[in-house]
Amino acid sequence: MKILRMVAATIAAAGLLSSAHAQNWPSQPVRIVVPTPAGSSVDIVARVIGDRLKDSLGQPVVVENRAGAGGTIGADVVAKARDGHTLLLGYNGPLTVAPSLFPKLPYDPAKDLQPVILAATQPNVLAVRSDLGVSNLKQLIAYVKARPGKLDYASVGNGSLSHLSMEMLKMEAGLYMLHVPFNGGPPAAQALAAGEVQMGFAALSNVQPLVKSGKVKLIAVSNGKRSVALPDVPTVAEQGFPGFDATTWNGFLAPASMPKDVVTRLNRAINQILAQPDVRNKLLAAGAEPAGGSPEEFAALMKAEFTHWPPVVKRSGAKVD
Repeated sequence: MKILRMVAATIAAAGLLSSAHAQNWPSQPVRIVVPTPAGSSVDIVARVIGDRLKDSLGQPVVVENRAGAGGTIGADVVAKARDGHTLLLGYNGPLTVAPSLFPKLPYDPAKDLQPVILAATQPNVLAVRSDLGVSNLKQLIAYVKARPGKLDYASVGNGSLSHLSMEMLKMEAGLYMLHVPFNGGPPAAQALAAGEVQMGFAALSNVQPLVKSGKVKLIAVSNGKRSVALPDVPTVAEQGFPGFDATTWNGFLAPASMPKDVVTRLNRAINQILAQPDVRNKLLAAGAEPAGGSPEEFAALMKAEFTHWPPVVKRSGAKVD
């Protein structure tokens, strides 16, 4: 009995210490690493949520852009962070696609990072230049097939979801186009506006100005269902390709070393932020649909994608040197 009482006391003390740690955290500014350029769709989500997170945590929240190598540079920074105050706002690319693309990834997303919360999903839109004269996916496919190898499409980088989404469509529709990768959404959108490429899958926020100016049309969304932000734009699946789904998501992750009680506090704080009407409106205006939920739910999503993307990458032949 004496031993049992000692064990119980030890567990209780550990619980009190854990609770106290969460209450005293953060003790310094919190850094959110965004593995994409400033102005990108992921960056917008980070800044909208980070602006409110500082009020919830009582410490400054700094957004730091560490773009490059398909998002893996920023993800690696967070995986190796040991200050207890660094977070990643990541997306599919460096987290669930990269293990199939990079022969020697410097971090293990499943072991070196722990999910905090799924922040948002974003419609991955198929944007085409208006001067192509097409209005739906069937017309676009016919246009491309009449010009094999003469058209270029943009992506936000090798192995990105915008790259793999188009490769999936190319395989299913029997298309031949050339891939032009860019370092992030804004440069890819600029190339589309300048006529350097004719089309591409992109985050809505990156091409919205081009749609408003009349330079670009939205032909489809790659998500499995229509987007709340674009209810009138049909999915790829609706337009002849059942089962086609390449949903882009953004989620907060922490280094594996971050205490669970801190992760729980962050999850609760961000869930509360996502429920605020003005935050939801800002995200929706930027083309992001607020998500939320538990760390376990986000972990389940990532686990499912770890098995979904490898065969897609293999079939596409996508490689990153």
